[in-house]
Amino acid sequence: MTGIDAYEACVNPAWLEVLRQCGLDAQSLAADGCWLCLDDGRRLLDFVAGYGAAAIGHNPPELLTRLAQDLRDLAPNLHPLGWSEAAGALAEPLLGLAGLPGGKALFASSGAEAVEGALKLARMAGGRARAIGFDGGFHGLTLAATQLAGSGFWRQGLPADADCLRLPWGDLAALEGALAANDVAAVLLEPVQGTAGARAWSGDALHRLAALCRQHGAWLIYDEVQSGLGRCGAWFAYQALGGPPPDMLLLAKGLSGGVLPVSALLYRDAIYQAVFARPGCAKIHGSTFGGNRLALRCGLHMLEALRGLDAPARAAGQSDYLRRAWPDGPFVLEGVGLMLALRATPRAKSRFGEQAAGALWLQLLAEGVLTAPAAHDPDALRLLPPLTVGRAELDYFLNACQRAVTALEEEATT
Repeated sequence: MTGIDAYEACVNPAWLEVLRQCGLDAQSLAADGCWLCLDDGRRLLDFVAGYGAAAIGHNPPELLTRLAQDLRDLAPNLHPLGWSEAAGALAEPLLGLAGLPGGKALFASSGAEAVEGALKLARMAGGRARAIGFDGGFHGLTLAATQLAGSGFWRQGLPADADCLRLPWGDLAALEGALAANDVAAVLLEPVQGTAGARAWSGDALHRLAALCRQHGAWLIYDEVQSGLGRCGAWFAYQALGGPPPDMLLLAKGLSGGVLPVSALLYRDAIYQAVFARPGCAKIHGSTFGGNRLALRCGLHMLEALRGLDAPARAAGQSDYLRRAWPDGPFVLEGVGLMLALRATPRAKSRFGEQAAGALWLQLLAEGVLTAPAAHDPDALRLLPPLTVGRAELDYFLNACQRAVTALEEEATT
């Protein structure tokens, strides 16, 4: 068996059937910048970009060239009983950009791993067990991350964890009540919720939320795995929204370039002192491949590329271009920077049915544009183009949207 037959037999036939139903079972033969080339001859403008991981496009030549050079370096990729020059070189600028100078960094291999690490450190540092998340949130599919996910879909078949509490998104009164007993270790949130369709907290709400956490001794964790590193028009989404720095900040996707898995947990020194600085505890948390040399070199190259691109300014500028060009109509464009969503209005649902967003997704696919349905909001499509996206690609997207809506209108009148 080879190819699609081996995948169907040995990997995930249920997923392959979903892809067949959507017309996405063709193999991707090549990817370059904002484009995917499929083996059925189609060329798709990719506005998913690995859910934002391909931050400077697919297969960026300079990144691949540098990583090829790094592969020829004879230094060990894994050295668990040593220290890493690349770790310090990457940690220092990330902490500065994140508003956590004097803090520490812990490197891992995925966003979910960073989430698990943050929850573990919060519990160890404070001697408390409970953690709070919010409806609509998504933090990965490992166990604790799933317990704090903002949809029960991800917890199917799992017993409830009494130490994980989920609150209505934006409900600060509910948060104040949940914190009143002073037994919460951590409050975990995405400043911009990706899976809920680019739904953003206000800066004022984040300030009030941070004050509540300080008052009740809970660590505040921002999950910026998807929103961080320039995507939202600032280096981090909380900055674009006008919010305060957190106690811990998590990032991953944009740091990887869509090439090598790498994530970072940035945290205050007080947490380090309470966990790692204790006698004999210097290595009380970590993982075999967390902070490996190639992954950290990838992170360093990506940070240099994003700085050279002036990623925050570019994301803000391209977002502004899209917003100014977006027409009034049955779908609205929402979000922050280039973490965006198309949302069906009541007019769209009345005209095209309750699954208007899904119908638009299929029409855009037919027009050669790949977007992503928002799993936590059936009325939204997620847009996460590479930060290198140009005006030509944005115009292609806008024209495709116009043709897609026209096709839906024609279907509705027949």
